[in-house]
Amino acid sequence: MSLGPLKAINDKQLNTRSKLVHTPIKGNTADLVGKENHFKQTKRLDPNNDHHHQPAQKKKREKLSALCKTPPSLIKTRGKDYHRGHFLGEGGFARCFQIKDDSGEIFAAKTVAKASIKSEKTRKKLLSEIQIHKSMAHPNIVQFIDCFEDDSNVYILLEICPNGSLMELLKRRKVLTEPEVRFFTTQICGAIKYMHSRRVIHRDLKLGNIFFDSNYNLKIGDFGLAAVLANESERKYTICGTPNYIAPEVLMGKHSGHSFEVDIWSLGVMLYALLIGKPPFQARDVNTIYERIKCRDFSFPKDKPISDEGKILIRDILSLDPIERPSLAEIMDYVWFRGTFPPSIPSTVMSEAPNFENIPEEQSLVNFKDCMEKSLLLESMSSDKIQRQKKDYISSIKSSIDKLEEYQQNRPFLPHSLSPGGTKQKYKEVVDIEAQRRLNDLAREARIRRAQQAVLRKELIATSTNVIKSEISLRILASECHLTLNGIVEAEAQYKMGGLPKSRLPKIKHPMIVTKWVDYSNKHGFSYQLSTEDIGVLFNNGTTVLRLADAEEFWYISYDDREGWVASHYLLSEKPRELSRHLEVVDFFAKYMKANLSRVSTFGREEYHKDDVFLRRYTRYKPFVMFELSDGTFQFNFKDHHKMAISDGGKLVTYISPSHESTTYPLVEVLKYGEIPGYPESNFREKLTLIKEGLKQKSTIVTVD
Repeated sequence: MSLGPLKAINDKQLNTRSKLVHTPIKGNTADLVGKENHFKQTKRLDPNNDHHHQPAQKKKREKLSALCKTPPSLIKTRGKDYHRGHFLGEGGFARCFQIKDDSGEIFAAKTVAKASIKSEKTRKKLLSEIQIHKSMAHPNIVQFIDCFEDDSNVYILLEICPNGSLMELLKRRKVLTEPEVRFFTTQICGAIKYMHSRRVIHRDLKLGNIFFDSNYNLKIGDFGLAAVLANESERKYTICGTPNYIAPEVLMGKHSGHSFEVDIWSLGVMLYALLIGKPPFQARDVNTIYERIKCRDFSFPKDKPISDEGKILIRDILSLDPIERPSLAEIMDYVWFRGTFPPSIPSTVMSEAPNFENIPEEQSLVNFKDCMEKSLLLESMSSDKIQRQKKDYISSIKSSIDKLEEYQQNRPFLPHSLSPGGTKQKYKEVVDIEAQRRLNDLAREARIRRAQQAVLRKELIATSTNVIKSEISLRILASECHLTLNGIVEAEAQYKMGGLPKSRLPKIKHPMIVTKWVDYSNKHGFSYQLSTEDIGVLFNNGTTVLRLADAEEFWYISYDDREGWVASHYLLSEKPRELSRHLEVVDFFAKYMKANLSRVSTFGREEYHKDDVFLRRYTRYKPFVMFELSDGTFQFNFKDHHKMAISDGGKLVTYISPSHESTTYPLVEVLKYGEIPGYPESNFREKLTLIKEGLKQKSTIVTVD
């Protein structure tokens, strides 16, 4: 459930109490803050200091937490007193103490020295942490209890997590088993999904910030670097985090910024660290860590056994491009989670590796779904789905009863058990691993395509185009682009289904194309010659004069608010006086192109070319020039001198080589072949992706600027 953005907190709200949460204490209390001593160079970057843009530091500075004064043995607040217990641990900004209320309930108090809050910016940062954490309510997030202050410190009262952190677990065990990491990852994903649904990015997810409660369930804590996005598309630009866990876009994205995907990256780092024993980009020098992150320089050691499915998941999560990283829903669909999955984590986990070898596949699936449900990862079911599940359950019970009756009729004597079987059968599910793996592959391919399209969108910025002042004309052009784009997508679908039989292939018709062009829009307009030898000039005022090659005639074409374009036909001998200057310009360009430009194709006028064609719009991009002709043909002249035209509503593709050979094919056949036959250097697939993006962009332009 997506909730609204968080509101700013004021001074009065700072001392507002929230509902107390009872957490039983079991065993020894461990380091709440979760020191990262096991991983070198993991000091968190402070977003308030500009020098952290190059955060490597040779001199050791005193931690701000050192300014914290030990709380008095009795901490008095309005209406409630707390008794200070023993020291729990220390981070870069705060110290943690155990405290107990009058009823004997124990909490953790994150203590921040007022002396360390030297600026209004630092104060707002602390208030933001309190407000964000106070708004969290999830079984896998450390529960915020209260906050108050005395003369020396600000206290943030939290649910106590008595069994240490994932960092402490890894320090003791050195490396973890895949079943327990599956369990941990599911709980972490549940918490991340909840945070992201509230538009909160944690930005400091690491092993030391994830704690065990009394039952060894995980809880995410420390919201000191968390941020709230005003909307889904907002970006953050502060360079912050813990070096080993920082996403590449945080380090490199001063202009592009970062968003929710930084938490997904940190999840991948933690997965690797838990299974291998150290972070993937670990190095002694912090700058070396950053360089490795920027180029995704990591590998899987041969001496550390890890399943292929685990490697695939980690590699996908640790994608440099945030768009290529799987979403939380996609992560939970990975084949890796279909392996052995425990029902819970035993209390001996800190000292010895749990043995989950005897859990059958069906029970693992039940455990996995149960863990997802408890972590709030499963969407609430619709009433229809509940009814279907009830029917399936009743059907399975009836089947079990029928089998029991059959057994009782044929039993030799009294059966050893009259039980119809465990009710867990209602959850029984057959998992097709190969089908699941294929779904993972398809999801990955889709993310890669989205990432490529995002790059193309940035590249495809028009450097020049003709101005169109008629809205109906723009809508006609957008419709043509949409129609052709759909035709390409349909051809791609046909290719994936094995192609088309010859009887269903579109008939080959060479389109009319632009064979020569001159961009003189700084003075007159854009001139072009078609494969029919017709010469046209698209003038800067939006009108077109098209002089026909096979007759002493010409067309005068202008925009129309009802039809899009209207064309008037004239004989050259009867030209209106007001068009004389236009025809002089056409003659000038005709002579210029004949003298200076070579024809790019051998195509000419064909019998099926019944209508005269003119250029409706041209657009110059960095990678290509795009021509939109009035018969629905789209031509793309690429910078590397390869040219392609898409015609017949996206069914046909025409290729024109740099040496002017020209051929037309059914698009589905080229897709099957994988490239233009005989021209592998044409980079057909790459160019088709650019063509689709160009059409997509133009299909959205429907209003006059």
